[in-house]
Amino acid sequence: MESQPPSSSDGVFAVADESAPPLPVLEPPAKKHQAAGRKRDPVWDFTTVLADKRVVCNRCGTVIHRYGVAKVERVRAHFERKCSGVQAPTATLNAKETEEVRSNHLERSHSIMGADLKQHRVVIGSNYGNKSGAFKRKIAYWLYVTGQPFNNAESKLLLNALRVLRNDVVLPTKRELENELLDLEFIASKSRVSKILSGKRCCLIIEHWIGLEGCKMTTFGAICDGASYYLESKAALNHEIGGEVTADEVEAVLIKEKKTELCGIVTPTTSVFSKLTKGVIQKKHPRCIFFYGCICHALTLLLDDVSCIFPWLKTMQKSVVDLITIFHGNHNLQTQIFDSEFLHIANFPNSSSVCASLEDLLKYEKMLSTIVARRDFVNLSTPIEQEKLKRVQDFILGETFIRDVIKSLDILRPLQQHLKRFQEEQPSLSLVFPCYLELLSVYSSIKWVSKKEKALITSCITERFNAIYGVSHGVAYTLDPLYLGEALDDHKKQEVEDFIIRFCEHEGHSVDILTQLQKFKSKIVDLKETKKEFWQMVQSGSVAPLDFWMEHRSHFPYLHQLATAVYSLPIACVPYSPSYGDQSLEKRRS
Repeated sequence: MESQPPSSSDGVFAVADESAPPLPVLEPPAKKHQAAGRKRDPVWDFTTVLADKRVVCNRCGTVIHRYGVAKVERVRAHFERKCSGVQAPTATLNAKETEEVRSNHLERSHSIMGADLKQHRVVIGSNYGNKSGAFKRKIAYWLYVTGQPFNNAESKLLLNALRVLRNDVVLPTKRELENELLDLEFIASKSRVSKILSGKRCCLIIEHWIGLEGCKMTTFGAICDGASYYLESKAALNHEIGGEVTADEVEAVLIKEKKTELCGIVTPTTSVFSKLTKGVIQKKHPRCIFFYGCICHALTLLLDDVSCIFPWLKTMQKSVVDLITIFHGNHNLQTQIFDSEFLHIANFPNSSSVCASLEDLLKYEKMLSTIVARRDFVNLSTPIEQEKLKRVQDFILGETFIRDVIKSLDILRPLQQHLKRFQEEQPSLSLVFPCYLELLSVYSSIKWVSKKEKALITSCITERFNAIYGVSHGVAYTLDPLYLGEALDDHKKQEVEDFIIRFCEHEGHSVDILTQLQKFKSKIVDLKETKKEFWQMVQSGSVAPLDFWMEHRSHFPYLHQLATAVYSLPIACVPYSPSYGDQSLEKRRS
């Protein structure tokens, strides 16, 4: 199959002009003996070499050069940078030469049409095999990974900067980024992911989201050795938000990664899988024993829950969003806010989260009040903008402004701090249960919150936690030397012990594992007395739970095997990405 030329907007089978003379019927070309040596470059298939050694483009009729079958780099450069944009050829051919070019093109078309369609395969990457094409692929990969708009690739400033290093640098066009380069990098990415996951234990992550047209989607990913990998996105079979995922959907994804060993699945909530579905998955993947929900998903929903409990907090958030839309992008207002500072980088207020915005309002409260109190602050032409500015002015100059901001931070900050920690630091799974206990303690100790509001907050926290809790959390909490499962109720403790017994039976260990668990707890008590310096390192977090078990693996080899498995699991469905730092408030703003 003949490959497509590097950059060309016309089809291969170009229709001749009606005014042109009829084309002669050509005989099939005789087979020529191919001499040994360097393989002929495919780019010559799109040119015609005339008797006087002129090389003519079959697509646009331009004379590329006059040196015969030579200077292949110049021919490639023509197809990459000139052919698609040529309006008028720099050199013209007479009628006889034009007929020769057209005949040559027709001959190639006949040979293509006679090929077996079953063997029809388009070689997408044939146009990107040289250095210029490889450079385009690197730029495209950077754009895809960082989420940059495709228009950035056509930036004159970027092109001028690159041409300082090399004059003939060419950036990929928007059309290439949306078509062939996207296909190439997607195929290459899938190949890299399959190679990385081959023969390794990984955890499947599932996330639900809604597409641009309201279509409910399910994204499947994998986490292996602390790194996350995208696998597949497809339309959800269950059209309810957070609906169940079937075993067939999971198997359709995993069948493409046959050599990967699945050890667990993380979902937004545990209700994504029914008990029957878990059984089917475990039958096909016996080592897949960990099923649990995403703590970050629960904390994000809790931020909305507590805002509904306090109506004034909803009003506060709307006012903050209005203030952000006014100040962001307004250079004059930004300059006035940071007038007392020598250098500023970020916009005011910080929009990475609602808490960050509120903290900025407290920090620059005096300067902000001075700016909005001026008469010209609301003097704009459109009534809609005047109305928004007046709302912001009333919000900042209100008598209860500072008190409301402080109360808002009291409510939102505990949740936001935990969410930020879990997203950025990706700690071990054993910290999920302590997070639940700490949130209950913090909100019960806020003095100005009424008993009814405290009861509502406690109910929301418990409900969201139960929606994501899995035995995996209890096992991690029990095997962590800092906690030893001390705060678990009797029902959860029994679940953890039963799970540990099943794990050892599945691994073929005929030992009394519960006795070893008690010995492990006794050893921790002795460790606090005999190795105080080491224990201080454990308490400070310098020694992570997994590191602790690696050091004591010889004492409890079977528990060490379970600890290694559970502490390698991710704490959340979606790992934190700095490129989406403003995502939470952007959604509220839209």
